Order: sequence, then structure tokens, then C-alpha cells
Amino acid sequence: MVPFAEIPGSFKEPWDLIPAAMAQADSEILLQVEGVLEDGDSILNDGSLYDAHTFEGRAGQIVAITLESLEFDTFLLLRDSKGNELARNDDIDTEAGNYHSFITLTLPANGTYQVWANGLEATSRGRYRLTVVESAPEQAVPLLSGAALQHLRQVEANRLLQQGGQQLNISQFREALRSWEQALALYLESQDRQGEGNALGNLGLAYERLGDYRQAIAFHEQSLAIIREIGNRAGEGSVLGNLGIAYGSLGDYRQAIAFHEQSLAIAREIGNRAGEGSVLGNLGNTYRNFGDYRQAIAFHEQSLAIFRELGDSPEERLRQRAREGTALGNLGNAYYSLGDYRQAIAFHEQSLTIAREIGDRAGEGRALSGLGNTYRNLGDYRQAIAFYEQDLTIAREIGDRAGEGGSLGNLGIAYGSLGDYRQAIAFYEQSLAISRKIGDRAGEGRALGNLGSAYDGLGDYRQAIALHEQSLAIDREIGNRAGEGRALGNLGSAYDGLGDYRQAMAFYEQGLALFREIGDRAGEGLALSNLGVLFDEQSNPDLAIVFLKASVAVHESIRSDIRGLDTNLQQSFTDTIAGSYRRLANLLLSQGRIPEAQQVLDLLQLEELREFTNTRATWTGTAVAYTDTEQPIVAAHGDLIAFGQEVAACRRTNCPDLNDLNQQLTTLNHQYQDRVATFQDQARQNRRNDDIFQDPSRLGSDARALLAANPNSVLIYPFVTEDKLWLLWATAGAVGTVEVSVSQAELSRAVQRLGEQLTRAGNLSDLQAPSQQLYDWLVRPLEAPLEANNIEQLIFVNDRVTRYIPMAVLFDGERYLLERYTLSTVLSPAVTNTTSRLGAVDEAPVLGLGLTQAFPGFDPLPAVKDELTGIVRGAAAPGQGIFPGSVFFDQDFTLNTLETNLLGHRVLHIATHAAFVPGRPRDSYILLGDGSRLEVADIEAREHLLEDLHLVVLSACQTALGGPAGDGSEIAGISSYFLAPGRAETVIASLWKVNDDSTSVMMQRFYEFLATGELTKAEALRQAQLSLLYNEDTATRLAASRASISVETLDSRPLSAVGSQHPYHWAPFILIGNGL
Repeated sequence: MVPFAEIPGSFKEPWDLIPAAMAQADSEILLQVEGVLEDGDSILNDGSLYDAHTFEGRAGQIVAITLESLEFDTFLLLRDSKGNELARNDDIDTEAGNYHSFITLTLPANGTYQVWANGLEATSRGRYRLTVVESAPEQAVPLLSGAALQHLRQVEANRLLQQGGQQLNISQFREALRSWEQALALYLESQDRQGEGNALGNLGLAYERLGDYRQAIAFHEQSLAIIREIGNRAGEGSVLGNLGIAYGSLGDYRQAIAFHEQSLAIAREIGNRAGEGSVLGNLGNTYRNFGDYRQAIAFHEQSLAIFRELGDSPEERLRQRAREGTALGNLGNAYYSLGDYRQAIAFHEQSLTIAREIGDRAGEGRALSGLGNTYRNLGDYRQAIAFYEQDLTIAREIGDRAGEGGSLGNLGIAYGSLGDYRQAIAFYEQSLAISRKIGDRAGEGRALGNLGSAYDGLGDYRQAIALHEQSLAIDREIGNRAGEGRALGNLGSAYDGLGDYRQAMAFYEQGLALFREIGDRAGEGLALSNLGVLFDEQSNPDLAIVFLKASVAVHESIRSDIRGLDTNLQQSFTDTIAGSYRRLANLLLSQGRIPEAQQVLDLLQLEELREFTNTRATWTGTAVAYTDTEQPIVAAHGDLIAFGQEVAACRRTNCPDLNDLNQQLTTLNHQYQDRVATFQDQARQNRRNDDIFQDPSRLGSDARALLAANPNSVLIYPFVTEDKLWLLWATAGAVGTVEVSVSQAELSRAVQRLGEQLTRAGNLSDLQAPSQQLYDWLVRPLEAPLEANNIEQLIFVNDRVTRYIPMAVLFDGERYLLERYTLSTVLSPAVTNTTSRLGAVDEAPVLGLGLTQAFPGFDPLPAVKDELTGIVRGAAAPGQGIFPGSVFFDQDFTLNTLETNLLGHRVLHIATHAAFVPGRPRDSYILLGDGSRLEVADIEAREHLLEDLHLVVLSACQTALGGPAGDGSEIAGISSYFLAPGRAETVIASLWKVNDDSTSVMMQRFYEFLATGELTKAEALRQAQLSLLYNEDTATRLAASRASISVETLDSRPLSAVGSQHPYHWAPFILIGNGL
């Protein structure tokens, strides 16, 4: 965040007293020039003339530089030996009619310095005098007249003002504070109200950097009063902006926005475009912290547009280029918070390019830090560490101690994410030491909190508590309400780890009340989740369900509002949410509350899609409703903890009403406990007497619609927990659950063994053993309800490792599941369109894209040509093909071909190599015909081209099994890129590398069955698979599946499928989405 704050000097006395005063003080004259600006001199890009002069200076030397002319308006610049600009000045005092130029500052190093004597306008010509003297005000004071003495005080005050700015930029916050306190004293002596206001405002900046936000606000308010008194509108806008920054640091975002809006109005009123751009950026940062990322992005885009239009002179262009880089970085941060990490990376990379182009080392460090944060949230911790290390190097090179502390803290977070808590602690301790040295109380509090979390990760809960208590004390001292809430939650977690549930609950409840007070929805959701877990740990499932429901409700409201997570909570909240859904579903199933459990399982599927695709707002759901008995518990608990916060605040100050408040709190506690007891009695009564928990009409509306659209079907939710497997089933007229005693690890091992057997056409008995074991766990417990409800189609909503199972191959000892039922999978009923159909053959053109040739690391796929020419009519010889459309092979199969031909096609059939990699969506890709790779995440950027599609077939792709820890999220995740709202309705894909020849045959048969118009997509796929299993041609299979219908094959000859009976050939393909 870049504050809208300049640190200007102000010069009130006539210019001609300056050299006399310096000369009388017997100061050393370093340079004195009588010169002329005339045609033939050096010219700047704005057309103005300048003469460059040099002098030798030493580190720490105070110099005063004067440029005077009676013939033109002067402009003065000072540069170091490398050409870096150190200072500039136009007019000493325009109000007093003094248009000469003056600079005073402390030289940073030994060496040669350049002074440019410049005219403000391109037409400036004439004589000038340039003087550089060593300033020694303490020697001059006795020799000066009253007016000269007052002027020298102002000169020294201005030098101290500039010196403080230099100290602030290198994190010497206390030193800056002392410089500005001395400047303030001198301004008060000389009765310079403008200088006094500037010094007070800068003291506010120093206290803000030191983390003392209350003190910062006090100084800014004093500054604002003076600036308004003297009518300085530009200064007023600047101070209002700094007040906005200070209130934002306190977490009071509404007040911050109000101040920034006032600042913006002034910038626009006086035509300060650069100031307007800065204020828009600060508004964007405030809205990001507030959680309104869309509004933040809108402000940052306006800011960026302004900075790109400004910059007339070379120096001004350089400054605006730096601000452009800052605006791009702010956009990167906003997209990062929104969860759009690809956009975040793009903006941070642009910001990094600009920073390196103009030599802005601090900006380069900020961009590297932003990239590190983004890669960390993508789970690429090693890449994040690499960026953080570069940021750390830069911070140390430029002497930015605060930046160094922040970089060390980020490295600690990255190593903590890797589980390397010892290394994380080492970095946090270095960060803590720096924060303490420079007096950054806010940074100190953050470092202590991070250390506490690391020790919590190590199981050293006592040490964690001690550190979190210190963090809490600092946050309360400086008024950091958001930090206070996090510290309270962390203390609750540590006491929970110790098994001290009473203390844990007290801290969680305090944190919850505070998060609600300041409007931190993410913190509120996390606190509610922690309370739910705490009740579960105490064997109180009814209350646990209430609070976990409340947590899910908050989370889903965040999604629907496109409001996300506070940056400091984002990772922990993300990690917690899926666990909250799982724990809630498990509790509901344990209590026999089936319809509610089904709705939670649907929400869990959507949450995992969001996490895999990193699109935090694409998939939205509706939170599970409270029952009539649960709602009063939520309200009563909210009232209790809010009042508890009021009592706690009174205790800290020993307020006079403490006794009365304690009595009221005791009464409220009794009332709440009575309400809880009544609620638990009602919950037990419901389970005995009420069918609400088993009523199929109470299923989610999306689930009911899916079942209604697929007659004689059953929805099956395999829900995998660490120690057991739940099978939740639902038909149009009944629901039920079965608890299966198999652990997640056992289930994963069986899936792994099946996967190994399915990668080749090996011994059938070796395949059927794990296949039968999985059947016994997943289907056999449901045989009775399947038979009783006359089920013909199984629709799976798979979870974790069950996503890797091609359900068609499950073996009951005599037959495969494919032989008994039509099978399909949905990501979730909530994202499955049951109203759309593919349509007649002539209304469903196919875009076929195929790769036949080999590339390094990829085998050729020669059968792809027959596959696509057999499917798409007119692609080869007349009379061949089934569906109309277009086909492109090899070098013609490019990204451009895909983009220019998608619209207008109902089916996209891609026959090529692809890899869907567990845990790494950015490494998942589709191989194009020219050998390049289309990252599946890039599909997101082309969503507008997918609107005409109904069916996507990914033929010849593969998904590597994730091993015992794999959860199959990549299968659902990859499909979701095509199945998001407004895109395709169905995806057919394979679970492992398929056989080229048998795939070609099966795909052609699938389209032949589909072309009859009498089979759904799911049934057409099933019949194509059965034709290979039974070694039958299309006509024979159709005759077996229904009344005898004559269907001519591609070229009037049966397709050969000899040797394709093994499941390796027919089982890999699964249908996801709308199977109708």
C-alpha cells in the first residue's frame, strides 16, 4: 500500500537572505557558478534547457543548494554519481513571489554529485547563479539577524523533514520520529503553520509504521486541523488519505473508506490526477481487506488507467511508471485474494517487469513477494520460497529492515506449509528480532503469532500459548482488532490441543464475538467451525452439528457474495473448510439425518471443485438450513457471547458496572444452558418419532430433479472417512445409509491394486480379486434396496479415492456391474443440467481434433484417424461417418483451430494424449496436434467459446493414480472446466492410458448407438462397452438390448473387436454429468 503523502518543505522568507546567512556563518562553499541558459545547452525531453555542474561531497555532509535568476523561473535537480535523482525543487515560495529554487539534504555517500540548473519552461533563457554550501546552522546562529535566524530555523526544519523521509524509507522509524519531532519544534518556534502541519502528519506516518495506530490517528487529526485552517486543499486530501490508511490498519474499514472518499473528492476538485490515482489505489486496498474483491479490482483498474496517461517530462514519466507498477501489483493482490491465481501471477509479473526496467528495487521486492504469496497458495511451496528469498536479498541490499522482517516471516509461513516447523521457527525468530529492533509493534505481534502457530504444529502447546498471549497483548495495545481476533482463535486452538476444552471454548467465543463486531466473515466462519469441532470432541454431536452448519452457512454466503478470505486467514480457512464439511456430513450420517447429509455432501463436492480449479466463486451452493429447534440455539449463543465481550472489556478496565454485568451474564448463561438442554431433548425425541431425517422429499431440490429426470435410478454417495465408509443412497421414493467397516487406507490400497491390473490386458483373476473386494464394499450392501426399488441406473457422486474406480468393472463373482446397470457419475446434482438434450444427429455437429503422430515422450496414435473419420460425416470418403461436423489432424490441430471452430458445434471430440496430474492442476494438460500443450486451466479463459457445446469426449487421455494419498480431485476438477455453468453438459473421459485400436472401435460404436435416437448417452456408452466385452458387432448388440432394429455399421461391415473382451479395453471410459 502506497500512502498518498508527499513530504514537502516550505520556505517563507525572501530568497536573498540565504547566501548572506551562509556566508556570515563562515560555511564552506562547495560550488559557486555564474552561468547562462542559452541555445546550444543540453535539452531535456520536455524541451527545457539545462547546465550540469558537479561538486564533491561526503557521506553525512549537510548541503544547501540555491539556484537564483531574475530572468527565468528556475528548476533545480540533484543527482548522485550514478545518475539517480536525490532531490528536486521548483519554487521556494510562490505565495511570497519567490520563484527561485532551493534544496537542502544530507548526502548519502562519498563521491561526485551533479547539480542541474534548469528552466521550468522550454522558453527559459538567461543568467543564473548557482551556489552549493556546506550547511552548519549551529555556527551561524549567533551571527544572524532576527529575520535570517527565523529563515535558518525553517531551512533546518525542512532539512530535518527531508531527513526523516529518508530514514522512514530505510525502516529507521524511531530515527525518523526524532527528526520530525525536532522539525516540529523548529516550525513552532518560527510560527510556520504549514511546516507544523507537515511535521505532525509525518509523525503520524512514523507512528503508523511503528504499529501505534491510535497515536498515528491523533497526529493526523492535529495535522488536518492546521491544514484546513490555512486552506491547503492538496495537503488536506493527503492527510485524509493517511487517516484512511491508519483506520484501515486498525481494521476499521468503513471509517477508512469514508476518509479515502473525502480524499478522492479533493483530488478530483483540484485536478490532482496523480493524487487521484493514489487514492483510488488506497480505496482498492481497503476494499480488498474488507473482502469486496470485485470493487477493489474496479478501483485498481481506474488507478492504473490514470498512471498510464500521466508523465510529460522524463522524470515525471519515471515516477508514473513506478506508480503503474504499484497499481499492477495491487491488482495482483486483489486477484490473489479472489482466488484467481493465474490473473494474480500475470499482474505481479507485469509489475516486476516495470520495477526492473526503471530500477525500482523496492517495487521489485514487492512484486516478488506477491508472486511468492500466489505460488504458496497454489501449493508450490518451493517456488514460493525461491521468490521470497529474492525479495529478502533485495530488502537487505536496499536497507529496508521492515521489508526484511516481512520476507523472513513469509519464508517462515512457506516452510510451515511444508511441515518444516523448525525451519519456520528460525525464520520467525529473525523476523521478530527485526520488528523489535525497529520498533514495529504490529510486525512484532504478527511474528509472535506465527511462532505460536509453529509451536502448535510441533505439539508444544504451552509454548504456543505463551507466544499467543504476547501477540494478543500487543494487538490490544495498538488497537489491532483483526489481529486480536486471530490471537484469540489461536489461543483456543492451543488450549484445545491441551485438552482444556473450557478454556478453548472461552477463547473461541471471544474471537467469534470480535470477528462479528468488525465484520470479518472468514474469521467468523473459522471460529464457528472450531466450536463445532470442540463440541464433537466432547461427544455432543447435536450442538456440533449446529455450529458446523453455522460455519458452512457463513462460508457459502462468502461465496455467493463473491467475497473471500482475509489474506492472513485464507490458507488456514481453506484447509479448515473441507474438514468442516466432512465432519458435518459424518455427524449427520451418524445421527441418521440423511437428507441433510446429502445436501452437505453436495456442498463438499463443490468446495473440492473450487479448491482444485482455484476458482473461488465459480461454484456456488446453498447452505443447509437449520431445523426449527436449532435456530434459537444459534441466536441465543450469539447474544451470550456478545454480552460476554462487553463484560470482558469491563473487567479489563474495572468499570463501575462490573458487578451488575457479571450478574446479568450469569443469568444469560443459565438461560442458554436451559435452552441447550431443551434442544437436546427435542433432538432425541425427533430421532425416535419423526421421519424428517429419512424423508426423501427433504432431499436437496437438485438431487430430486436429477432422480426425476432419470426414472428407476438411484443416487449413491460413497463418503470416505478415515476409519469407515458411508454409503448414502436415495431414490425418488426412499433414502438410506449403510456404514461399511473399511478404512480409507484399506480402500485406497484396493483401488491401487485394481488400477495396476487395469493398465494392461493381464490375467483376469488378478483383476477380478480387487474388483470383487471393492464391489463387496461399495455395492453389495445396497443390493436389497436396489432390487426393492427396481433400479436400472446407478448415478454415483464419488468421494476421494472412489473417483479412481471405473464402477463398470466392479465384479460380483459372476458379472460386472456394467452388465446389470446403466452407470454414470455427476460432480454434484447442483451442477448437473437435467433439462438439456443433445438433439437429433443433424442438429449435433461434431468438432473432431486428433493426433496420430508421435512426439518425444508420446507414442503415435494411428487408429485416431479411423476413429474420427468413422464418427464425423464427410471427414473422409463419401458415405462414411455418422454425425456432421469438421475434423482436424496433427499440424492442423492447433490452439487457433480449437478457438476458431468451437462455436456452432454441439460435440467436441478430442483424440490425443492428455495427463491429469493429482494435486497439480497447472501440470495437467491436453497435447495439441502441433506438439504444444494446452493447460486445462487455460480452458477457463475460453469459457465463452464453450457455450454451444453439449458433449465433450476426451479420447486416449489418462489420469495417473494418486497412490494411497490420492483423492481423485483431478478427475472431477478437469471435468469441471468443461461442465461449469454455461458450458458443456456431459464429459466422457478415460481413467488410464487406453488402447489405441480398441478405443477407436468403441468410440465409433458409442456414436452409432447414440445416433439411433433411442438411447441416452449413458446407455449408448454402456452398449458400446458391452459390445467389446461380448465381442459383438453393433447390430447384434442392439438386437440384444432391445427389439430387433437394423443398424448399418460404418461401411456396412462389422467392426472387429477380437481380443477386446478384457476390461482394459472397455472399462476406462466414464461418463460425468448429464447422462440423458
